[in-house]
Amino acid sequence: MRRMDLWISWALRVGVLLSALLVLLGGLWYLGVHGRDPVALRSASSSAWPLALEPLGLMRLGLLVLILTPVARVALSAFLFLEEGDRTFALITLWVLLVLLASLLGWL
Repeated sequence: MRRMDLWISWALRVGVLLSALLVLLGGLWYLGVHGRDPVALRSASSSAWPLALEPLGLMRLGLLVLILTPVARVALSAFLFLEEGDRTFALITLWVLLVLLASLLGWL
């Protein structure tokens, strides 16, 4: 495998595993705190900030990491293409990164 492929596969693997770990830990924490509470049919929102020190915040952080993993992969690809001197693919990848970021921010 090429070095670029190894870096990209490593980034995707780490992003997915970190996301799964955060969601799992947040879920276990949530069950530890609220496991015996009766089920309420209401919104589970508490804090909008994913870094809040609470179980739902940890699960939100895991989902945020999962959403940002492909974005990090595209950014890493652009950097690696630039490092290899492949300007054409670097420009295409930077364009894809721009579109991804714009859509995530709600500009598209």
